[in-house]
Amino acid sequence: MRTPLAISVVALLLLGAPPAAEAHCDSESGPVATAALKALETGNVNLVLPYVPASAESELAEAFAQSRSVRGLNPEAKALSDRHFMETAVRLHRAGEGAPYTGLKPADTDFGPAIPAAEHALASGRVEPLVELLSEELEHMLTERFEQARATRDVTKEPADASGVAAARKRVSAELGFIGYVEAIYLSITGGAPHAEGAVEQPGEQHSEIPGAVQGC
Repeated sequence: MRTPLAISVVALLLLGAPPAAEAHCDSESGPVATAALKALETGNVNLVLPYVPASAESELAEAFAQSRSVRGLNPEAKALSDRHFMETAVRLHRAGEGAPYTGLKPADTDFGPAIPAAEHALASGRVEPLVELLSEELEHMLTERFEQARATRDVTKEPADASGVAAARKRVSAELGFIGYVEAIYLSITGGAPHAEGAVEQPGEQHSEIPGAVQGC
């Protein structure tokens, strides 16, 4: 059932989640590093190639061959080669997104409730708990911003003279900020163009998309 609130969950992900999601892909327990390690253990580089753009396949395949050739020497060589290959895979993945690589994050890094909930939804085939989690958070955020904007309206009137302009300016800023936030949610859902006045930057506009890159992580 596609209720407005449930559909708006998509906006919450797009507007608020990218930093955590990107960090998640940088972690030792993230999907890229996990696929890289599984590729090494099975000898199948194809398991990790989907996480990098086509232009990076040769570099990743070369790193894969190098790691496979030395990981069987001793435990220390295995640990070093495995980490090197995971780092290479994550670095190439991030480069494909046009984003910087700052190193692997620890496997036990806390990324909040959304990412584990999304992973559980995919694993279980049940999206309802995820919709509930994000719907509650979105409702909380909207209500909080709405109440802040209404508070300024309730105590501030249109300025009758110059002495009231400063207070009215705060009211206008709060109201337009709330309206812009709502518009950003709507545009995230519909993929539409922002309103010409006070245009809102769209998710993904902070860097250009590279052909063949895996986006969204």
